[in-house]
Amino acid sequence: MDRHQDYATIGLKALQRAAYKAIVEAKKRGLRIPVWKDGKIEYISPDIDTEQSTSPDCDSTELHRGR
Repeated sequence: MDRHQDYATIGLKALQRAAYKAIVEAKKRGLRIPVWKDGKIEYISPDIDTEQSTSPDCDSTELHRGR
């Protein structure tokens, strides 16, 4: 893995930790979470499953094949 991928992975994991903490805090305080969807802000309940459907560590070589 090259240095840039290492930094990207570290940054992604930091963002995931921050999002998790924000969701936990919103749940504690009974607040809804603002998200950007279809060009506008919508508010969702923190009880909604916000997990990604694919692993963030998945290999992106399939995306770049044929370049």
